[in-house]
Amino acid sequence: MTSGRKGLTRFVEVTPEGRRTLHVGSGEPLVLLHMGANPWSKWQHVLPHLDGFEILAPTLAGWDGGNPLPGPIVLDDLTRGVVEEMDRVGLESAHVVGCSLGGLAALGVARAGRARSVLAICPAGGSNQEQTQRLVKHFEMLNDLSWLQRLLVPVALSIPRLRRVALRAVLEHGDRISAREAIALRRNSANGDWDNLLPGFSAFRLEPTPAVTVPFMLAWGELDRFTPKVNEEPLWRQAVPHAESHVLSGVGHIPMLDDPDQTARLMRSWLDRRASRPAAASGQDQTRT
Repeated sequence: MTSGRKGLTRFVEVTPEGRRTLHVGSGEPLVLLHMGANPWSKWQHVLPHLDGFEILAPTLAGWDGGNPLPGPIVLDDLTRGVVEEMDRVGLESAHVVGCSLGGLAALGVARAGRARSVLAICPAGGSNQEQTQRLVKHFEMLNDLSWLQRLLVPVALSIPRLRRVALRAVLEHGDRISAREAIALRRNSANGDWDNLLPGFSAFRLEPTPAVTVPFMLAWGELDRFTPKVNEEPLWRQAVPHAESHVLSGVGHIPMLDDPDQTARLMRSWLDRRASRPAAASGQDQTRT
């Protein structure tokens, strides 16, 4: 499968409404849902391990390339945009893997009856009120930097030691990613509709989901400081009681950047167990044309 951002960009489809979606590969359908403020490119390091799947990675509502928000974001907003992209390419159902806010969106896709299985990695939505307010304050701080701070951010992110410190909230190993990736993380965060995202985050409450019966796994980053397992898991276990649980060792909130190989092994193992037919061996070129 094609890897690297430059190689993948040519597989990004843009609708007349301006929605941007990566659509690549062939085989059993797989939808990848990004964490808030970060588009499909954050999956690029695990894509080479996902041969044998037709991959659809849309941009979530509220971010540049996703559906606009009519008001404070709710789960239906996230679900609607994903389902619309599935309809556009003719996918009645798919396996769904989501990280952070994408994990919450994956739950919405399952509630809509469009998921064959769900793997929610470091899923958001289960925080108590205190933790939710800490998250909101984090986003407010990121988007309220002075002009001087904004000017210095790329400089700081270009130095591995400072990059690790600056990204500590979401990555345990921020020095492992490139300066370009780190700057993109910051830039993408600024492209959100924060006037509607923050009020939605503050008001959201995860509810039980008795209608969801598809295979479901909750995977937690051992060192996730952003949505730690101890805070998030209790409500998620109530929402999806039958879900399996797994801990990704030594990683923070974005495991596919902290440890792409470990994350890809988990994804591949989960998907191969759930696929209706054997997927192609990793390394074969299954690029969609």
